Amino acid sequence: MTELRTAMLSTGIAGLDRMLRGGIPKGHVIAVIGTYGTGKTTLGLHFIYEGLKNGENCIVMSFDEDEDSIIKSAKSIGMDLERFRDNLKIFRLEAEEVRKSLSRIESDLFEIISGFNTSRVLIDTVSVLETLFDEGGRYKMLATIRMILKSAGVTAIITSEPDKYNPSYSKYGLLEYICDGLICLKMIRANEMEEPTLGLEVVKMRRVNHSRKPRPYTITDRGISVFEEAEIF
Repeated sequence: MTELRTAMLSTGIAGLDRMLRGGIPKGHVIAVIGTYGTGKTTLGLHFIYEGLKNGENCIVMSFDEDEDSIIKSAKSIGMDLERFRDNLKIFRLEAEEVRKSLSRIESDLFEIISGFNTSRVLIDTVSVLETLFDEGGRYKMLATIRMILKSAGVTAIITSEPDKYNPSYSKYGLLEYICDGLICLKMIRANEMEEPTLGLEVVKMRRVNHSRKPRPYTITDRGISVFEEAEIF
């Protein structure tokens, strides 16, 4: 009997793909968490740019930056998003508007995503939105976003901030339960006197026998490079 394998989508980062045994399973919704400067947005842009290079339709939704800022950020790491304008939509979501009318936004987002025949989505960063809800409302909001993405059949990355005291958990401890996978980006210090090392850990990825050991990575003018065979210390 032939074993059916889930199609894998490359993240656009070779070392991370190898840690994931090929990439992100098609249809998964993945959380990427990390503090400021760890490259959450950069990782998400790698994922989007890889899809664009393959002729896929992609959407970037930001609660933080406008379209021009996102295009400039991508260009600074060697990604020319303007080459793919026919296959790319970028727009900024106002967090307060989403909070006030979640049901209307739910309908609008589904129409935008499904109407564009979208393959990949980046939502950057949901932390801005999370702060506007209480715990019950926060879970409902995240579950609604997940339902929209799943119903539209896309593969998505959602970025967020980590818990203040435990960088392996999201800020409010909910996003990792909503998503199919969790990738943590951390600044790791051997001691307080040394420069931090950037470390990437795949904490969770459903239906993937992934590497579980944190690995070092760098961010350069060409984006992220993950050294999947190297030790952090």
